[in-house]
Amino acid sequence: MTTNHATNDQTIDATTAATSGAAERQRVAVLGLGSMGSRMAANLASAGFAVTVWNRSSGPAEALAGEHPVIAATDPRAAAADADVVISMVADDAAARGVWLDRETGVLAAMKDGAVAVESSTLSASTIRELGDTAAAAGVAFLEAPVVGSRPQADAGALFVLVGGEAEVLHRVRVVLEVNAGAVRHVGGVGTAAAMKLAINGLFGIQVAAYAEIAGLLARSDVDTAQALDVLGGLPITSPGLQRILGLIGAGDYSPNFPVQLVAKDFGYLTDLAGELGAEVPIAAAAEAVFAAGASGEQRELDIAGIATRYLTSL
Repeated sequence: MTTNHATNDQTIDATTAATSGAAERQRVAVLGLGSMGSRMAANLASAGFAVTVWNRSSGPAEALAGEHPVIAATDPRAAAADADVVISMVADDAAARGVWLDRETGVLAAMKDGAVAVESSTLSASTIRELGDTAAAAGVAFLEAPVVGSRPQADAGALFVLVGGEAEVLHRVRVVLEVNAGAVRHVGGVGTAAAMKLAINGLFGIQVAAYAEIAGLLARSDVDTAQALDVLGGLPITSPGLQRILGLIGAGDYSPNFPVQLVAKDFGYLTDLAGELGAEVPIAAAAEAVFAAGASGEQRELDIAGIATRYLTSL
């Protein structure tokens, strides 16, 4: 019987993972080389795994191959042909469907026997379930493994990985996931990790939107803006993540780690899920409207902290 390492409620510290020897036995394909996928692929290569990569535009794959021992493939199917584990990290539902399901280059129809498909993108729960069902029909083991964290955590291999799927499949690929993880948490079957990831991103986005508008309100009062941000950042109710956001707002640094357009996309998936479940999410819907407006205008490419410019730039 396979030992179940992930059915309890304890967060598992990735530093206990033994990667020695495992890297020599598993080939990994990483599909999608944005800010997260490129770092994940680089970490896997540095850990000794044989890594093949693909990106929709060839530049990032060629650049990564020039800096790390990875092989750049011309399409997703070619990247995944010999892989034991295939990880997708793309922008949205449409991109994920293209990676896995495209008739000519889609991966699911061409994965080798025994390979595991891992979807790490932030997708809608309905798309994750669709991919899981399609993989099952094709006889391919499937996990969803979206990550919590941003570029600094990806650089450090310290992402929080949420996993949905069978515990036995997670056991098979745990050593691969833990290269990029500070912790791995198995939350249930396929679709549960997507729901958790959207909930987490929604909670964070709601807080950023609220702090940004309050900062704008205080900036219109007699309180000095820098002092207002400093006070808000020092409150017991302000999390370390929000403290970082307030620091970025104070510095006017909106270099994208989590771009407004992706925040808006995630809120859309969250409110869609609420509709499927019959759940009321009026606060999330209000935050979605704020970020959707930003995503349709000049804030589109800014970091999530850049939503504050909606309230501060007119001062």
